[in-house]
Amino acid sequence: MNNPFKRLLIALSIAALGALAASLPAQAQTMPVLRENIMVNSPIVTVGDMFENAGALAETGLFRAPAPGTTGRVDIDIIRTAAIGAGLDEFQNPGFASVSVGRTGIMVTRNMLAQAIAADLNAQGVLAPDVVVETLLDTPLANIFAATGPNPLSLQNLRFIPGSNRFSARVVIAGQSRPVDLSGRLDFSISRPILVRALPAGTILQPSDFQMRDVDLQFAQSQGVPSLEQLVGKQLLRQFREGSALRFNDVTEPVLIARNQAVTLYLKSGALTLTVKGQALGDASQGQTVSVLNLLSNRVVQGIAISPGTVEIQSVTTRVAAL
Repeated sequence: MNNPFKRLLIALSIAALGALAASLPAQAQTMPVLRENIMVNSPIVTVGDMFENAGALAETGLFRAPAPGTTGRVDIDIIRTAAIGAGLDEFQNPGFASVSVGRTGIMVTRNMLAQAIAADLNAQGVLAPDVVVETLLDTPLANIFAATGPNPLSLQNLRFIPGSNRFSARVVIAGQSRPVDLSGRLDFSISRPILVRALPAGTILQPSDFQMRDVDLQFAQSQGVPSLEQLVGKQLLRQFREGSALRFNDVTEPVLIARNQAVTLYLKSGALTLTVKGQALGDASQGQTVSVLNLLSNRVVQGIAISPGTVEIQSVTTRVAAL
């Protein structure tokens, strides 16, 4: 082994064998390898979807993907034919007779349909912003998937008959070749305040007296059910039970002056201000006119209820003597 020529020969042989061993895995790695399970979110299955190490052909289409939300198996002969057509003549098959190909999807729900109908009715000016619509279908909605994306479905030819609340519509579902025709009824509701406890007549209503619940829109409109803002601060005209939906004629402005109540009569005319004691001869809410007996002069005067127990006399100087 001391011969330099032999040592050089051995070194070259080792280097050649190492280069050959290194080159074999590299060649194997460059060849596309068939996958067993493929999931795509587009309508076309590409070479890159089907094979690892697809290289420059990765974006080339092979065949159409299945319908959204479904999975099927593709025979190896079909894959080989499609690959050759795409320019891929050779690939490694780990031994699969067929592969599983699936496509992602979004299940179409009744809620999605209701939102689409509400948006369409709102665009037509039929649906007020605070009104909620519930969609009741004549037949149950079949299990159907839309392609993954921001707009899974759209409506065509929505027809709505307000008198009967009946509707019909054609629904175009993303990724599906055929539209779906649906029909049913639309129930409209609106959020309105409902009493959470029994309250006696004369109660000044507060926000804590109510709970917001959805009530039938037709009932709310026909009965004149006010909003929460229209009820808070008002006074009940009679006793009500828990769970009642109040109407406009069930409340009034709070009574500031009660019949036979001792009040202060207040008059300001120019620089002159007079206050005298009186007795109310009727009830009055803020801003209402009320008759008051002046206890000093025993005369009846007319005034405006401005605060609890206070009545302002709207008068000119010549009427001061009438007090």
